[in-house]
Amino acid sequence: MFFRRRSRSARNEPDPHFPGMTVKEAEQLRSALRTRVVESGGSLRIDGLHGIIDHSRHGRVTLNLENLVRDVAHSQHPKAATTLTRSFLDAMLNANRVAGLDTAELYAGLRMRIAPIRGLVTEEADIIHSATVHRFTDDTAVTLVLDTATSIQTMPLDRLRRIDELDTLIRAARTNLHRELLDAHIITHQHPGSEAHPGARFRSFESENYYIASTPIFLEEMLQRWAPDLDLSRGVLFAMPTRHILLARDVTTGEDLLEGLGRMAPVAAHIAADGAHAVSPLLHLFHDGEVETLSTFDDTARELKILPTPYLLELISEK
Repeated sequence: MFFRRRSRSARNEPDPHFPGMTVKEAEQLRSALRTRVVESGGSLRIDGLHGIIDHSRHGRVTLNLENLVRDVAHSQHPKAATTLTRSFLDAMLNANRVAGLDTAELYAGLRMRIAPIRGLVTEEADIIHSATVHRFTDDTAVTLVLDTATSIQTMPLDRLRRIDELDTLIRAARTNLHRELLDAHIITHQHPGSEAHPGARFRSFESENYYIASTPIFLEEMLQRWAPDLDLSRGVLFAMPTRHILLARDVTTGEDLLEGLGRMAPVAAHIAADGAHAVSPLLHLFHDGEVETLSTFDDTARELKILPTPYLLELISEK
């Protein structure tokens, strides 16, 4: 019998789906994932950077492999694929074990979270849809999650309705998010414009806290706390490109505002496209209690379009 083997040089080429890995390294990681899932009593299908587990006890679990791939690719440990895969999968499967929580623990663990609703595989989209309280921007929704010592799990609303009145649980989740943001350690950076384009400025707010991208639920209050000198009278341009970063800028007039739009939109798209835990690559406006999306971004073509609202166009026209 004759077997055609992939050439050594081909196995050392970059893997098309797992960034930072060779074909050989990616195959080792995929093998480690499948082996661990089978050991736990399930089966795994891998599609690009997503995985779908069908499990005898946990049902169907959707995995986002982006962070695992990055961590394994950056590790120098010879057994990184095995050890990191084991901890990653154990944490994901433990995330479904919430039946033992009492009501008090459930209330304490609920959080609101802004989650992406585009670019998801079907199973992932179904999970987000099941936990959605309401749409927030063109590409995000406000969802409910359960934050425990071992995991953060998206919580289907139908499941929560069996425990208590949904409105009561939503209020608890909102209160807990508010406390998270008040307690978060925030690092603020000023990003000035250039001498030729002084309006191309904005601020970034960064934290290790998981919920910084959900700040826009309390945007005015938190900006008054984190940047009390920011003028919010005309509204706020903001972006939440990743889970841990918020971008914000005051709404001004004329060329100053135009330059701000032209700077913030591509920065938000770049951070979301190239960073971990992406939430939204788009730029948004908060004004008079309403949120509107100001840009579109085609990730495949890397094409960005800025679409100012009539309100912003009027301000831009002012001298």
